[in-house]
Amino acid sequence: MKLISCTIENFGKLNNVTYDFSGECNTICEDNGWGKSTLAAFIRVMFYGFKNESKKKLADKERNRYMPWQKGVYGGEIIFEVNDVVYSLRRVFGKKQADDEFLLVRKDTNMECNDFSSDIGDELFKIDAQSFERTVFIGQSDCVTATTDSINAKIGNLADNTDDINNFETAVARLTAELNNITSTRVTGSIAKRKSKITQLTAQINNYAEIDKTIDEQTKIRDELCEKRENLKACKEKLQEQQKVLSAKKDVQAMKEKYQLLLKECNNKKNIFEHMKEYFNGTIPEKNEIIKQIEIFDDAGKLSGRLAHVDEQDKRRFEELQKIYGQGVPDNAVLDEYQGLAVRLDEFRNLCSKNRLSEDEQKKLNQLKKRFAEGVPDEDIGIIHDRWIAARNKQNSLAGKEIKLEIVRENENTKLAKAKEYKNNSVTGIVAGVILAVIGGILSFKVMVAGITLIIVGIFISGLSGRIGTLKKKQHDETFRNISEESAERLKAMESELEADRKSIADTQDIVRSFCEKYGIAYNMDNMEWELSKLRHDIENYRELKVREAQQNDSGIHEEISLLESRIRNFLKSFICMDDISNYSLAIEKIKRDTADFIRINNELSKQEAYSRQYEKQIDGITQFLKSYVKGYSDDDSVGEMLRRLDKKLDEYYRAKSEYENAVSAKNDFEAGTDISLLAAGEDEDDKVSLEDIAADMSQTDIMIENYSEQIAQCNRQLENLQIQAEECENFRQELNELKILQENEIKKERLLKLTKQIMEDSKQSFTAKYMEPVMAGFRKYFKILAGYEPDTFSMDADTKLTVMEQNMPRDIGYLSAGKQDLVGICMRMALVEAMYKEEKPFLIFDDPFVNLDDNNIKGAMKLLDEIAKDYQVIYFTCSESRIYN
Repeated sequence: MKLISCTIENFGKLNNVTYDFSGECNTICEDNGWGKSTLAAFIRVMFYGFKNESKKKLADKERNRYMPWQKGVYGGEIIFEVNDVVYSLRRVFGKKQADDEFLLVRKDTNMECNDFSSDIGDELFKIDAQSFERTVFIGQSDCVTATTDSINAKIGNLADNTDDINNFETAVARLTAELNNITSTRVTGSIAKRKSKITQLTAQINNYAEIDKTIDEQTKIRDELCEKRENLKACKEKLQEQQKVLSAKKDVQAMKEKYQLLLKECNNKKNIFEHMKEYFNGTIPEKNEIIKQIEIFDDAGKLSGRLAHVDEQDKRRFEELQKIYGQGVPDNAVLDEYQGLAVRLDEFRNLCSKNRLSEDEQKKLNQLKKRFAEGVPDEDIGIIHDRWIAARNKQNSLAGKEIKLEIVRENENTKLAKAKEYKNNSVTGIVAGVILAVIGGILSFKVMVAGITLIIVGIFISGLSGRIGTLKKKQHDETFRNISEESAERLKAMESELEADRKSIADTQDIVRSFCEKYGIAYNMDNMEWELSKLRHDIENYRELKVREAQQNDSGIHEEISLLESRIRNFLKSFICMDDISNYSLAIEKIKRDTADFIRINNELSKQEAYSRQYEKQIDGITQFLKSYVKGYSDDDSVGEMLRRLDKKLDEYYRAKSEYENAVSAKNDFEAGTDISLLAAGEDEDDKVSLEDIAADMSQTDIMIENYSEQIAQCNRQLENLQIQAEECENFRQELNELKILQENEIKKERLLKLTKQIMEDSKQSFTAKYMEPVMAGFRKYFKILAGYEPDTFSMDADTKLTVMEQNMPRDIGYLSAGKQDLVGICMRMALVEAMYKEEKPFLIFDDPFVNLDDNNIKGAMKLLDEIAKDYQVIYFTCSESRIYN
């Protein structure tokens, strides 16, 4: 079969792309990032669908990776031919496999057909998608291959009935997985795990051997403790009866003691109350009156604080400022105006200072004026930069073009050698005609007519053969001459292109060298971009210095500075000594501060006089209030302290009065509710001692009862644990019996699975060994074409696995270099394809598989493509001109 064309509507980064596949080997050479691998993946997906459809993560699904970058219809069309029938295959892909659309049309009828289903790849190539990627589809850096069940079935001509061989790996994998699950040789196997469990259960059952005896002993101990606890409870009840009798006598004694305390408390509270009354001057003030006087005193204290606000330093400063502002205080608006003039003066001074060129800057400017005397090369720098970049790119591509020219010259010489060969087949016809003429001459002596006829036929055949040979020789010479001329023109064109690139590079170097000499640049092609950047920096520096030179010579700025200085100095003479002024802004700022201080201190002094009069009035009122209520008040006492003491004494007076009244009330209440005559009896010392002894005995008894209860509870807990252990032991015995039965069954199953797996592997090796030699023969053929020598060190086993002999030991090809692995993998894939497809040949996709090969093997790879293209249609992707197939 072969591909005719493909149209991609949207697939990955590709959209509206159409490609026609003409000839045996279709080479697609584009830069990295063009979409070559995407185009190769599109062809594979159109026949086999997407990989990794079952992955959970969206990033792992191939369908999401090739989702169109620019949205639109996701899919396209491929036109292909198989068995002399041309088909159009269209697919439109959705977000999931169930949303995909599939359409197959026969081009000769333009009708939809059912010749193939949506699994068209499996039906056309007779292999699954994984086997397709290991043979027909050769990806970049993915050349190493290995056989699958599908490949083995195709090589063994079992493509129409492949269930047994295709399911071999699945069956063996399931057997292996089952063996790994139950194996006795690995700790993770169920047999090994169960054996460990059986040993553990046996040990646990042995530990429970004495459990029943321990339960009986613990039950006996618990019963004895319960009997002792009941005896103690009976003793406690007797003590409680004795305690009730003695408690009644103790209650009478307690009431007597309480009454004596009430009498004593009542006398004490009365004495305290009488003492508190002596502090006052006969009359008790109201609480709210004292609070009001305290508030007045607090207000006076605030006024006192304000009186001390103006200190001596402010007073001295006010006297100094009065001398300055004797003629009036300057207005803030006037000060702000002159402050703005001072700021403007500073700006002009800073501008002059900033634009003043230093000695080094002036020297630098003179040098740059001399360097750019003929003009500043702004546009020339861009032109020189672009020509230099173009020349450098051409220089970098020269090596690749020279290699390509060498490969093309070698291919053309090979083609001319084949075209020059000519075999003259007309000699056979001339010889045959001569023989017939001779036979006719001999026969004419006997049968005249027949002999003459043979002579005429012989002469005709000989003449006709000679004429045909002459025409073919002339046609061959003409064809050879045309091929020679076309080859010469192709080589001449490539040589002319190389010569033009070299001349362009040399011309650019001359122009750049002249430019560097003109502007004093060190000529260095490898560092030209840096030199041009330095030149641009010098141009910017030159223009900046010229602007500053012009500004520092501006006479208008100097005149403005003189006018501003004169105006500001005339204003400041009235308020400050001008001999000490170096900064007008600071001087005006000082006048602002002095003015603010003068106004502030003047206002504070005015307030002081009013506060003083109000303070004296409030203190006199408080003094009169204290004299009217406090006995023995003196003018020397502190007003504030006396007010707070009066407030405190008033609280103590009312508290003592309340406590005395409460004590009298408590005594009266006790006398009203109690028969005082009963309290006259004396206290019995023996009764007191007996009650204490009983309480101690009861306390000791309670402790002993609690200890016995704790011991009984502990015995019950131990009995519960022992009962649980007895039940566990019985469960362990049942579980042990079940595990032993299951263990015997799985050991038998393990032997059967091992025997089954061994029989299946022996059968597969017998089957695959039949086609081992044809595959190895194909590998030798393609290896010799690509590498140029026989693969004598390589060998193949019955599983179609290659090994290489190194240091007298067979090694896996995975130990070879990346380039050698790719070389071996490409040859092995072609050997498998050749063994798999004897009749209808598939197309082959080469997605730049030669990227890891060296220069020598690249030439062999081009010869390999030439050989493969004779029998197969090849779609070859590459990004390097040195690997282009011609």
